[in-house]
Amino acid sequence: MTRVFICAAAFAGLLVGWFLFWFQCDDAYIAFRYASASQLGWGHTWNPPPFRPVEGYTSFLWVALLDAVWRLFGVEPPESANRLALAFSAASLALVVWMVLRLRLSPGLARWRTPLLGLVLLGVVSNRTFLAWTSSGLETALFGFLLLLWVFLAVFGSGRRGSLAWPPLSAGRLAPARPDG
Repeated sequence: MTRVFICAAAFAGLLVGWFLFWFQCDDAYIAFRYASASQLGWGHTWNPPPFRPVEGYTSFLWVALLDAVWRLFGVEPPESANRLALAFSAASLALVVWMVLRLRLSPGLARWRTPLLGLVLLGVVSNRTFLAWTSSGLETALFGFLLLLWVFLAVFGSGRRGSLAWPPLSAGRLAPARPDG
């Protein structure tokens, strides 16, 4: 019950931080324009034909995700981007919880797992940088989630049949999320 309370408090802190640090970066509108061009039938391009297509976005995966959300749910990127970033930040927080709970500890330390979980979550949700990028309209939260997923699969995914394929598959999602991925 204590762990549930700690996790609920961390997710509530994440939501409060999202509201406190909410902003939409002007660079996000680059991705928004590419998604808009796709909606108009021009593909992911900056200017309509007869101009040649130009790739000017930093995250194809983010543009494609914004485009897909717009097509499926009718929610335009300026409205959906920060909500998606919050969802990826919450997913990152959930992965952190899962990692702390699966972490192998010595018997002496295992009894301190719940306070350790609380400290780790407090460290994450009190980090201004993490909270600032839970919004922004950029792909930062998506990239952070994918990177954390890769670490999780590399550390905790071994020992199961077919588990060696998951880390490289998850790492393959990092490149379309950001060029430095």
